[in-house]
Amino acid sequence: MKAKPRYCEICGALIKGPGHRIRIEGSELLVCDRCYERYGKKQPGTFSVVPKGRSFGRRASSRPIRKAEHPHPKPRPRPLYTEDIVEDYAERVYDAIRRSGMSYEELSHKIGLSVNLLRRIAHGDYTPTISEAKKIERFFNIKLIERVEEDAGEKVVIPRDYEPTLGDVANIRVRKRKR
Repeated sequence: MKAKPRYCEICGALIKGPGHRIRIEGSELLVCDRCYERYGKKQPGTFSVVPKGRSFGRRASSRPIRKAEHPHPKPRPRPLYTEDIVEDYAERVYDAIRRSGMSYEELSHKIGLSVNLLRRIAHGDYTPTISEAKKIERFFNIKLIERVEEDAGEKVVIPRDYEPTLGDVANIRVRKRKR
C-alpha cells in the first residue's frame, strides 16, 4: 500500500522525507525543510517587541533629538477609491504582445515578469496583481487598471452584541493543489 503524501502545514509544499515537527505559538506543526529553516530554529521565548541593544527610558547616545523642520500638514480627506483589473485584461495583453513582435522571453526580461507568468496572463489563466499590471501598463502603454469609486456616505453598521469569529479575523488564502 502506497503512503499518503504529506504537505507542509505552513506553506503547503509537498514534504519529501520525514519532515519536521515544530512548535509555533503552542501548536505543533508538520513542516517541510524550508519552513523548518525559517521557523523551526527560533527558540521559544526569544521573540521580543523591543529590538535587542536598545534601552527604554534614557537615550543611549548623547546626540540631541532633531525636531522636524517642517511640521507635517494635516492630511486632506481624499475620496475613497480602489483599483481593480479590467475584465478583458487577457485580450489587451495578448494583443499588445502580438503587436510588439517580440518573444515572451524578450518581453520577460524587459518587463521584469517571468515568461510563464506573462503567458498565463495573456491566455487568461492568471489575474495579475496590481503591481504586475502596472509593469505591463508602463511597458505596453495600455490600460489594465481602473479606479472604482466608493461612496464615503455608506458606513457599515456593526451591532453592539457582535462578536467576531475566526473567519472575520483570519486572512485565508486557498491554494489549488495540482493532482
